[in-house]
Amino acid sequence: MSHHHTARANRIGLAIVGLVLLLAGAAALARGLGLRVLGPRHDQVVSQQVAAYAAGHPWFWPALAVLALVVELLALRWFLLQGRVDTIRYLSLEPDPGRGATHLSARAAASALEDDVEETMRGTRPTRGEGARGQRVRATLGGAPTEPRLSLAVVLPDEADPAAARQGVHRAVTRLRQSLETEHLPTVVRMHTIRTHF
Repeated sequence: MSHHHTARANRIGLAIVGLVLLLAGAAALARGLGLRVLGPRHDQVVSQQVAAYAAGHPWFWPALAVLALVVELLALRWFLLQGRVDTIRYLSLEPDPGRGATHLSARAAASALEDDVEETMRGTRPTRGEGARGQRVRATLGGAPTEPRLSLAVVLPDEADPAAARQGVHRAVTRLRQSLETEHLPTVVRMHTIRTHF
């Protein structure tokens, strides 16, 4: 499954889970306020049939508790995976596995691009008041080692020229593609402006 389809499935899953939790919360609130949504306010939560079955089978409640714990752990794992940054550790530079393997650190390539963009950006803004490196440019390589994707975040001061900055970023990404000897490097560039004059 592609990254796009996975992200879409995650959004749909989150929407369904959110809707179920919203409905369950609304029903519990309505019952707590005395509204007859799920029966009278003081009705038993478990029906007589379920209670009788559980009384006749001592394993019922422990098994239900274990099942709930497994579901909770799976949901927690899925939730934590959503927050994980989709990065790769290395790039595979040899297209033919039969000829060997050549790997390059993805972090090193991203850092080189950050430096290149930083150098390019100096021509689009005044030199005074420059922040520390990494506060203006952040590059991340994700996807697969043989088919990387680039995500680039650039923060510009309000006096910078956005058009010049865009062209500079384009040139830097082109140089990265050339150094990696690839014509295909899907790239997402996010540019933000911060106010430096009040």
